[in-house]
Amino acid sequence: MPSPKFDPAAPCLILAPHLVYPPRTGANLLIDRTACALSRFTPYVDVLASDRLVRYQEGREVACRSFENRMRSKRAAALRVLARRSHFYLEKFTTPAFRREALTLLRESAYRTVFCSYITTARLLTETPGLPAGRRHLIFTHNDEFKWFRDLRRTTANPLGKLAAYFSERWLHGFFRRHARDFLFLHVTEEDRKGYARHYPDHPSLIVPIGVELPPAPAPPLAPDAKRLRLIFVGSLGVKMNRDALTHFARRYLPPLRARFGDTLEVIVAGSAPSPAVRTLCREHGWRLHPDVSSEELRSLYKQATFALLPFPYATGAKLKLLGALAHGVPFLATEAVRSQAEACVYPSLIDSDPAAWIDRIETIRHDGLSAAHRDALFAVARTHSWEASVRRMIRVLNRPPTLTSRKSLS
Repeated sequence: MPSPKFDPAAPCLILAPHLVYPPRTGANLLIDRTACALSRFTPYVDVLASDRLVRYQEGREVACRSFENRMRSKRAAALRVLARRSHFYLEKFTTPAFRREALTLLRESAYRTVFCSYITTARLLTETPGLPAGRRHLIFTHNDEFKWFRDLRRTTANPLGKLAAYFSERWLHGFFRRHARDFLFLHVTEEDRKGYARHYPDHPSLIVPIGVELPPAPAPPLAPDAKRLRLIFVGSLGVKMNRDALTHFARRYLPPLRARFGDTLEVIVAGSAPSPAVRTLCREHGWRLHPDVSSEELRSLYKQATFALLPFPYATGAKLKLLGALAHGVPFLATEAVRSQAEACVYPSLIDSDPAAWIDRIETIRHDGLSAAHRDALFAVARTHSWEASVRRMIRVLNRPPTLTSRKSLS
């Protein structure tokens, strides 16, 4: 049966049990910024976050109501996964308090479109009878979860983590076998869509590219023959993927960079909630750690940077970091793991896993500098990925027939 049409004349509801304010991680930013942009095209958008209900209207927050809730710890969630043969996100995020709030909202008939953030959140719809009919149901997948949990199982040394990853992946297969045709899945990259399609080729899907918040202007030009070389890494610093990226950088790239550039090299690490392991890495290697920076502080750090670092040994969610650098007119140095998430690698950005290639590109830019034209070219790529542009493209194709949207890209 065809899916109900998207109704821009009706309000939308987004269920995001992982969303903590202020939003700092990639998934949290995607949901909050999408909701804000979407409210420009609909009467209003309600976002049920971890501990509050936020309403956006005409691109701004107009109401907020808090409620008592606390996510489970990683260890508690992992133990529940093992006991219940469940999924880590389900056990960590979907608490009884969040479920009560969500079900109250889902029973309201005003919403004609419901977005679920992460696949596990959709269980609130599949296991609750008697909800209003005729709605459009969509899921923001955020990344290729099959690959995410495979990578986690492969890279973690924690036996509890390995088992939790195994059962989470198994839970995903069970969900898709039962409900793959009940939702429209919103993927942020073509590579993510292909990852799901390898297992479930007929799942209805759209590619909705992740957006970026644009600063007023890119960083100013960098003069030739700059004496300092500043490399910046930005991300949620409590996330394992980012910790692994920094560890990979320290082992593979830092020694040859130090050998070539010596004391002129500075490494800046900026982001939210740094883990003890990240703090230790920064302390051991003399990196400048800037935890929980504001938007203004981050812009200032980008202005100091020569390159942004994307040193991922594997990657399922690096695109926001990539776009964040480009939005500030800062080129990036990335490994091959990022290639599938970079539609346009504009010079002087570089995707290459060879440290020698990084050194060559750094040498060139240190000698030549970064002109205003370089900055503008990088900024122009980011400008096509603003949050409003992403939402506008999504709305434009949502009401096309399912046979056309199942593999349609919005990029």
